[in-house]
Amino acid sequence: MKIRVSVLIGVLLVSSVAYAQLTDSERRGRQLYLRGVSPSGREITGRIGEIDVPAAAATCGGCHGMRGEGKTEGGVTAGGLTWSNLVKPYGHTHTTGRAHGPFNESSFIRAVINGIDSSNNPLLVAMPRYNLSPADMADLIAYLKRIETDLDPGLTDDRLTVGLVVPTQGAFADVGAAMKDVFSAYFDDVNSRGGIFSRKIEMRIADAGAGGAATATTAHDLLRKEQVFAFVGGLTAGADAQIAAFARQEEIPFIGPSTLLPHAETPVNRYLFYLLPGVGEQAVSLVNFAAARPELRKAPVAIVYADNSLGLAAATAAEAQMKSIGWTSAAKQSFSPTNFDAQRMVNDLKNKGAEVVFFFGGGNEQSAVLREASAAGWIPNFLFLGVLSGKELAPNSIAAFRNKLFIAFPTVPADISSAGMAEFRELHEKYKFAPRHTAAQVSAFAAAKIFVEALTRAGRDLSREKLVTTLEGLYDYDTGTTPRITFGPNRRVGAAGAHVVSIDLVEKEFATASGWIKAY
Repeated sequence: MKIRVSVLIGVLLVSSVAYAQLTDSERRGRQLYLRGVSPSGREITGRIGEIDVPAAAATCGGCHGMRGEGKTEGGVTAGGLTWSNLVKPYGHTHTTGRAHGPFNESSFIRAVINGIDSSNNPLLVAMPRYNLSPADMADLIAYLKRIETDLDPGLTDDRLTVGLVVPTQGAFADVGAAMKDVFSAYFDDVNSRGGIFSRKIEMRIADAGAGGAATATTAHDLLRKEQVFAFVGGLTAGADAQIAAFARQEEIPFIGPSTLLPHAETPVNRYLFYLLPGVGEQAVSLVNFAAARPELRKAPVAIVYADNSLGLAAATAAEAQMKSIGWTSAAKQSFSPTNFDAQRMVNDLKNKGAEVVFFFGGGNEQSAVLREASAAGWIPNFLFLGVLSGKELAPNSIAAFRNKLFIAFPTVPADISSAGMAEFRELHEKYKFAPRHTAAQVSAFAAAKIFVEALTRAGRDLSREKLVTTLEGLYDYDTGTTPRITFGPNRRVGAAGAHVVSIDLVEKEFATASGWIKAY
């Protein structure tokens, strides 16, 4: 398959009760209740009969309901855990015939840890006996006293409010406007068909000015002024760490923010879901591509990178991947984009005997190093990132590198299926938005589609927590405009990989050098 150079570069439950924030103790208690995870990091287990199971696999919410409402499953009834229900003065009589008086904090602790109710009757064997610490137990009780009114913002019986943060000034203002057009059209179309479980999606725009560092501040301000359930899409480049901290602190999902530096954390930030790979994932795919070729795997290797955030992220990821697969011979060096001496670099690399060069710099630097290498009669294998390239990478600068130049792209035109393009065009024709910044618009389309898919799978009884866990179960999902998307409990980049292409110098086209290469 061959792809035009110009095309590929261009592709590059609830009521309306007011929301109130949880206290720190209540927030920790919710984490315990819904996920079985202690904020202290201490492992929690539950004993069922003679077997110990992780609390994360036998959560309170899994049996008693996300809001403590109680439910029956598999013939076993788990009673309601709202505090108002637990402390009813006349107690409870269960379907099994077991009767007991009201709980208080002490008797509730005994029930959770020892499996004994407030009248000293044993609970069902199916109820785990948890090894909660006093601090964790205090947090859990604090949350149960609040669980009935723990309503996520922006969510009512007939409305779901989402936020979109885009720049309105500077170089990316038109990109932001193009994305907004697509989100508005997509959500309007969903609403015209009755919404999601009779909820209409209302979009609130956060004006990030020129973007960058202002993005997180703008998102925070929007959340304070408006009740926003989740953020969808938008441009977060330049503020990824701040957005990640904001999402984690407020426990608000961000689905499909556009950036080349997806923010990675350990443990994973549960509230971030990136669609496309950043430079790190693409660099790892380049390493995997080269490692699969014996002639490259055995050759002396150098990693050369621009001394900036993108170059450093790519180089760090590439080096780590090389070490993880036992490819440890790479030399590593950086350069300043503002004072780049291509001739000196070429002479240095040539003298070191490098035969494979992972070069993580911009289009100008890529072209310059190719020209100087050709002039010096040094023709190694070069591996570039297409997202850092541009029109500067002209055919006359690469003529000598036939079958020795490989470029990674996060997406290619082939990722847009005929069905996906038809769906996108139908939306465009119906809502008459201007077709511009194609890569940004198809990314926005994919983000909106994934968000609506997750809402649909989550069901009527929606919450932020349920949205997050539903997205974590999204596997090999076909948006029609991107590589297939897979998320998971420890995976937050949906398409973690890249396409690698070479160049047909006669036809002046990119040609596929490999299929989709997974980063991890």
